[in-house]
Amino acid sequence: MPDNKKTALVISGGGAKGAFAVGVIKHLYLKYRSTGWFKITGGSSTGALISPMAALIAAPDPIGSQAFEKLEYIYTHVTTKDILKKQNIFELLLRLDCLNESDPLSRLLHRELRPEWFAWLRSPEAPDCYVVYVNYQTGQKVAVMPKDEGMNREKFIQAMLASASVPVVMEATIIDKDVCYDGGVRDLLPFSKAIDLGAEIIVPIFLSPENYGSTQNRFRRMDKILLRTLDILIDEATRNDVEMAELINIGFRAKHELFSVFAKEQSVLDKLKNVFNKSEFHTLFGPEKRLIKIITGLRPDEQLTDDSLTFDPTKMRLWVELGKQKGKAILKESPFI
Repeated sequence: MPDNKKTALVISGGGAKGAFAVGVIKHLYLKYRSTGWFKITGGSSTGALISPMAALIAAPDPIGSQAFEKLEYIYTHVTTKDILKKQNIFELLLRLDCLNESDPLSRLLHRELRPEWFAWLRSPEAPDCYVVYVNYQTGQKVAVMPKDEGMNREKFIQAMLASASVPVVMEATIIDKDVCYDGGVRDLLPFSKAIDLGAEIIVPIFLSPENYGSTQNRFRRMDKILLRTLDILIDEATRNDVEMAELINIGFRAKHELFSVFAKEQSVLDKLKNVFNKSEFHTLFGPEKRLIKIITGLRPDEQLTDDSLTFDPTKMRLWVELGKQKGKAILKESPFI
């Protein structure tokens, strides 16, 4: 992989709508893979399922090409029964914490994230790949990477599963005896980890339109009510995530410009550095913050679906094509050089 800019791919949650993100990745793969690839990939929820496969595209062939083909196949062929097992009325009476079991998704992850692929993700030449989930015991978000000390394939798959587990709709994932759920509850579009890893350019993929859409659904089922509620809360959380990333971007640019203006005045430059190095300013001006550009606009023009947990291959193939076309419209030059 060429030693180019430290570009990060960050993918939001959105269930089956992840097919749109796969379409954007498809455009990047076909158009710009020869110029480089992402040095960082991350995501929450469905983004956590895509992130490791997107990172694997950086690997030498055959792994790189196989990972892309597998990613596209999954998001154009899986059905709801490949992800969820709906509980019958008797199971619901016995188990009141969820509407669906996640065993099918767990089997899918164990099958598709091959041991040799995970081993490559732990190697020094692999991109930094992370997934985010929420620990419901502590209430805090957790970001894990294959390269973390002591991380193994089983632990990482559990983290991916937790990140994709929508509360109530899906069962919890138990990690180190703690109940864990969807990373999107706290961090739908997890910019902060990419920034802390030194991302210079971030390519964020949103799975909902900029203007949150209306619906004709009359909400006569509790699962539909819950999903709509989560969508509304997530829309607000996403806007907050974007605003913080943009603020950090402005902070870095302001810091860089001041250093450039006073580059020949060492005494002033030293004073400026002392100010920016203060711990209370670390969130905006910490030394690892290198973000110089956020590529905007990679999102659907209209709401793709009211039910992101229904996986319909026919619709998902359409969404892949929409993502590819949006990538073509926005990404007119390589983000890697």
